[in-house]
Amino acid sequence: MKTLLIATVLLTSSLRLVAVHLGDSLEMVIAEKGQPSNKLQAGANTILTYSDGSVKLREGKVVACKSTKELTDANVKGAPPSAPHPARNSPPATPASGDIWSTDYEAALAQARNEGKQVCLFFTGSDWCGWCQRLDGEILSTPEFKDYAAGKLILVKLDFPKNILQSEALKTQNKQLAMQHRIQGYPTIVILDSSGKRLGALGYMQGGPAGFISKLQSL
Repeated sequence: MKTLLIATVLLTSSLRLVAVHLGDSLEMVIAEKGQPSNKLQAGANTILTYSDGSVKLREGKVVACKSTKELTDANVKGAPPSAPHPARNSPPATPASGDIWSTDYEAALAQARNEGKQVCLFFTGSDWCGWCQRLDGEILSTPEFKDYAAGKLILVKLDFPKNILQSEALKTQNKQLAMQHRIQGYPTIVILDSSGKRLGALGYMQGGPAGFISKLQSL
Protein backbone atom coordinates (compact mmCIF):
# COMPACT_ATOMS: atom_id res chain seq x y z
CA MET A 1 0.00 0.00 0.00
CA LYS A 2 2.82 2.40 0.84
CA THR A 3 4.55 1.66 -2.45
CA LEU A 4 1.31 2.28 -4.35
CA LEU A 5 0.78 5.60 -2.55
CA ILE A 6 4.31 6.79 -3.40
CA ALA A 7 3.86 5.79 -7.06
CA THR A 8 0.54 7.64 -7.22
CA VAL A 9 2.06 10.82 -5.78
CA LEU A 10 4.95 10.71 -8.26
CA LEU A 11 2.64 10.11 -11.21
CA THR A 12 0.28 12.93 -10.15
CA SER A 13 3.24 15.31 -9.88
CA SER A 14 4.33 14.34 -13.37
CA LEU A 15 0.85 14.83 -14.80
CA ARG A 16 0.61 18.40 -13.51
CA LEU A 17 3.60 19.32 -15.63
CA VAL A 18 1.79 18.46 -18.83
CA ALA A 19 -1.74 19.54 -17.73
CA VAL A 20 -3.48 16.28 -18.60
CA HIS A 21 -4.82 13.41 -16.50
CA LEU A 22 -5.04 9.65 -16.62
CA GLY A 23 -8.01 8.53 -18.70
CA ASP A 24 -8.17 11.70 -20.81
CA SER A 25 -8.99 11.12 -24.49
CA LEU A 26 -6.83 12.22 -27.42
CA GLU A 27 -9.30 15.03 -28.12
CA MET A 28 -9.02 16.28 -24.54
CA VAL A 29 -5.22 16.30 -24.67
CA ILE A 30 -5.19 18.26 -27.94
CA ALA A 31 -7.88 20.65 -26.65
CA GLU A 32 -5.75 21.30 -23.54
CA LYS A 33 -2.28 21.41 -25.09
CA GLY A 34 -2.78 21.90 -28.84
CA GLN A 35 -1.28 19.80 -31.63
CA PRO A 36 1.85 17.83 -30.63
CA SER A 37 5.21 18.46 -32.28
CA ASN A 38 5.47 14.73 -32.95
CA LYS A 39 3.06 11.78 -32.93
CA LEU A 40 4.25 8.16 -32.76
CA GLN A 41 1.84 5.27 -33.32
CA ALA A 42 2.88 1.80 -32.11
CA GLY A 43 0.01 -0.69 -32.18
CA ALA A 44 -2.57 0.37 -29.60
CA ASN A 45 -0.16 2.93 -28.14
CA THR A 46 0.08 6.57 -29.21
CA ILE A 47 2.85 8.86 -27.95
CA LEU A 48 2.48 12.63 -28.30
CA THR A 49 5.55 14.86 -27.90
CA TYR A 50 5.26 18.42 -26.57
CA SER A 51 7.83 21.03 -25.57
CA ASP A 52 7.23 20.26 -21.87
CA GLY A 53 7.19 16.46 -22.14
CA SER A 54 5.32 13.52 -23.66
CA VAL A 55 1.89 11.93 -23.25
CA LYS A 56 1.29 8.21 -23.80
CA LEU A 57 -2.17 6.92 -24.75
CA ARG A 58 -3.33 3.32 -25.06
CA GLU A 59 -6.48 2.69 -27.13
CA GLY A 60 -7.18 6.43 -27.11
CA LYS A 61 -6.85 7.02 -23.34
CA VAL A 62 -3.96 8.63 -21.41
CA VAL A 63 -1.97 6.04 -19.44
CA ALA A 64 1.29 7.90 -18.70
CA CYS A 65 2.96 11.31 -18.90
CA LYS A 66 6.57 12.39 -18.58
CA SER A 67 8.04 15.87 -18.26
CA THR A 68 11.01 17.02 -20.30
CA LYS A 69 13.20 16.72 -17.20
CA GLU A 70 12.14 13.12 -16.64
CA LEU A 71 12.88 12.28 -20.26
CA THR A 72 16.30 13.93 -20.01
CA ASP A 73 17.12 12.08 -16.78
CA ALA A 74 16.07 8.80 -18.40
CA ASN A 75 18.41 9.42 -21.32
CA VAL A 76 21.30 10.22 -18.98
CA LYS A 77 20.71 6.97 -17.09
CA GLY A 78 20.51 5.02 -20.32
CA ALA A 79 16.79 4.30 -20.17
CA PRO A 80 14.84 4.95 -23.38
CA PRO A 81 12.39 7.89 -23.24
CA SER A 82 8.70 7.31 -23.78
CA ALA A 83 8.84 9.22 -27.07
CA PRO A 84 11.67 10.31 -29.39
CA HIS A 85 12.52 14.00 -29.51
CA PRO A 86 13.32 15.77 -32.77
CA ALA A 87 16.88 16.88 -33.29
CA ARG A 88 17.49 20.48 -32.19
CA ASN A 89 18.11 21.68 -35.72
CA SER A 90 15.11 19.87 -37.17
CA PRO A 91 11.70 21.54 -37.48
CA PRO A 92 8.81 20.01 -35.51
CA ALA A 93 7.09 17.21 -37.34
CA THR A 94 3.70 18.10 -38.83
CA PRO A 95 1.15 15.26 -38.66
CA ALA A 96 -0.27 14.16 -42.01
CA SER A 97 -3.93 14.94 -42.67
CA GLY A 98 -5.03 11.33 -42.17
CA ASP A 99 -3.02 10.66 -39.00
CA ILE A 100 -5.22 12.47 -36.51
CA TRP A 101 -8.39 14.51 -36.39
CA SER A 102 -7.82 18.16 -35.58
CA THR A 103 -10.21 20.04 -33.32
CA ASP A 104 -9.13 23.53 -34.50
CA TYR A 105 -11.39 24.61 -37.36
CA GLU A 106 -9.58 27.83 -38.28
CA ALA A 107 -6.18 26.13 -38.34
CA ALA A 108 -7.60 23.32 -40.47
CA LEU A 109 -9.12 25.78 -42.93
CA ALA A 110 -5.79 27.62 -43.23
CA GLN A 111 -4.02 24.32 -43.86
CA ALA A 112 -6.59 23.41 -46.51
CA ARG A 113 -5.98 26.69 -48.31
CA ASN A 114 -2.22 26.19 -48.21
CA GLU A 115 -2.40 22.59 -49.46
CA GLY A 116 -5.35 22.91 -51.84
CA LYS A 117 -7.40 20.28 -49.98
CA GLN A 118 -10.98 19.95 -48.83
CA VAL A 119 -12.06 20.12 -45.18
CA CYS A 120 -13.99 17.22 -43.65
CA LEU A 121 -16.06 18.21 -40.59
CA PHE A 122 -17.17 15.25 -38.47
CA PHE A 123 -20.03 16.25 -36.14
CA THR A 124 -20.26 13.49 -33.54
CA GLY A 125 -21.23 12.50 -30.03
CA SER A 126 -18.28 10.22 -29.42
CA ASP A 127 -19.27 8.81 -26.02
CA TRP A 128 -23.02 8.31 -26.50
CA CYS A 129 -23.97 8.18 -30.19
CA GLY A 130 -23.99 4.58 -31.42
CA TRP A 131 -24.21 5.49 -35.11
CA CYS A 132 -21.28 7.90 -34.68
CA GLN A 133 -19.22 5.09 -33.19
CA ARG A 134 -20.17 2.78 -36.06
CA LEU A 135 -19.22 5.39 -38.66
CA ASP A 136 -15.90 5.93 -36.92
CA GLY A 137 -15.12 2.23 -36.51
CA GLU A 138 -16.41 0.92 -39.83
CA ILE A 139 -15.22 3.76 -42.09
CA LEU A 140 -13.27 6.69 -40.64
CA SER A 141 -10.72 4.57 -38.75
CA THR A 142 -10.03 2.17 -41.63
CA PRO A 143 -6.74 2.22 -43.57
CA GLU A 144 -8.69 2.79 -46.81
CA PHE A 145 -10.28 6.00 -45.58
CA LYS A 146 -7.08 7.23 -43.94
CA ASP A 147 -5.15 6.69 -47.19
CA TYR A 148 -7.77 8.64 -49.13
CA ALA A 149 -7.95 11.42 -46.55
CA ALA A 150 -4.18 11.85 -46.41
CA GLY A 151 -4.09 13.18 -49.96
CA LYS A 152 -7.48 14.89 -50.17
CA LEU A 153 -8.83 16.05 -46.82
CA ILE A 154 -8.06 18.04 -43.70
CA LEU A 155 -9.97 16.23 -40.94
CA VAL A 156 -11.75 18.11 -38.15
CA LYS A 157 -13.69 16.36 -35.38
CA LEU A 158 -16.41 18.49 -33.80
CA ASP A 159 -17.44 16.47 -30.76
CA PHE A 160 -20.52 16.94 -28.55
CA PRO A 161 -19.85 14.43 -25.74
CA LYS A 162 -21.80 13.92 -22.53
CA ASN A 163 -18.98 12.71 -20.26
CA ILE A 164 -15.79 14.09 -21.83
CA LEU A 165 -14.43 17.39 -20.55
CA GLN A 166 -13.82 20.12 -23.13
CA SER A 167 -12.53 23.67 -22.91
CA GLU A 168 -15.09 26.46 -23.18
CA ALA A 169 -13.42 27.69 -26.35
CA LEU A 170 -13.80 24.26 -27.97
CA LYS A 171 -17.45 24.00 -26.92
CA THR A 172 -18.18 27.46 -28.32
CA GLN A 173 -16.44 26.69 -31.62
CA ASN A 174 -18.31 23.40 -32.06
CA LYS A 175 -21.71 24.92 -31.25
CA GLN A 176 -21.16 27.81 -33.66
CA LEU A 177 -20.20 25.45 -36.49
CA ALA A 178 -23.18 23.20 -35.77
CA MET A 179 -25.49 26.22 -36.01
CA GLN A 180 -23.74 27.51 -39.13
CA HIS A 181 -24.18 24.19 -40.93
CA ARG A 182 -27.67 23.53 -39.47
CA ILE A 183 -26.73 20.17 -38.01
CA GLN A 184 -29.92 18.27 -37.12
CA GLY A 185 -28.42 14.98 -35.90
CA TYR A 186 -25.30 12.91 -35.43
CA PRO A 187 -23.24 11.70 -37.08
CA THR A 188 -23.01 14.28 -39.86
CA ILE A 189 -20.08 14.72 -42.22
CA VAL A 190 -19.80 18.12 -43.93
CA ILE A 191 -17.32 18.67 -46.75
CA LEU A 192 -15.97 22.16 -47.50
CA ASP A 193 -13.69 23.36 -50.25
CA SER A 194 -10.41 25.09 -49.39
CA SER A 195 -12.20 28.45 -49.16
CA GLY A 196 -14.73 27.14 -46.62
CA LYS A 197 -17.62 26.78 -49.10
CA ARG A 198 -19.92 23.88 -48.29
CA LEU A 199 -19.87 21.15 -50.96
CA GLY A 200 -22.21 18.64 -49.38
CA ALA A 201 -23.03 16.49 -46.38
CA LEU A 202 -23.63 12.84 -45.56
CA GLY A 203 -24.12 10.56 -42.57
CA TYR A 204 -23.57 6.93 -41.70
CA MET A 205 -23.48 4.57 -44.68
CA GLN A 206 -23.41 0.80 -44.71
CA GLY A 207 -20.90 -1.06 -46.84
CA GLY A 208 -17.58 0.10 -45.47
CA PRO A 209 -15.14 2.72 -46.74
CA ALA A 210 -15.37 2.07 -50.50
CA GLY A 211 -18.92 3.35 -50.94
CA PHE A 212 -18.33 6.20 -48.51
CA ILE A 213 -15.23 7.37 -50.38
CA SER A 214 -17.11 7.12 -53.68
CA LYS A 215 -19.83 9.36 -52.27
CA LEU A 216 -17.22 11.87 -51.06
CA GLN A 217 -15.69 12.00 -54.52
CA SER A 218 -19.07 12.83 -56.05
CA LEU A 219 -19.67 15.90 -53.85
